[in-house]
Amino acid sequence: MTYNSTLPKVFVYLLTTIETLYQTSVPLEVQNRKNVHLATSDCLVIACYLWGVLHFSETLKAKQQLAQSLFPNFLEYSRFVRRWVLLRSLKIKRALSELQIS
Repeated sequence: MTYNSTLPKVFVYLLTTIETLYQTSVPLEVQNRKNVHLATSDCLVIACYLWGVLHFSETLKAKQQLAQSLFPNFLEYSRFVRRWVLLRSLKIKRALSELQIS
């Protein structure tokens, strides 16, 4: 996938790495779940969360605001929280964290 040249290179690298890990390690039933056609992908939500962690954002609100600074049409705070809670409940974080990123 090609990304906007105004995005920080580190974020693009983070997002492409997460997309690769997501495709190879997340079960197909999770990838193809109901409403998976949403405009904001799971990978983008995970990447924005991790981008907030890298910037020492302590709250979900701060992480969402940081994501909105990169993507003006990013999810509203309540939707971001719901998606993150859903991803946590699907154990996607565990699947991605178990893999070594070199």
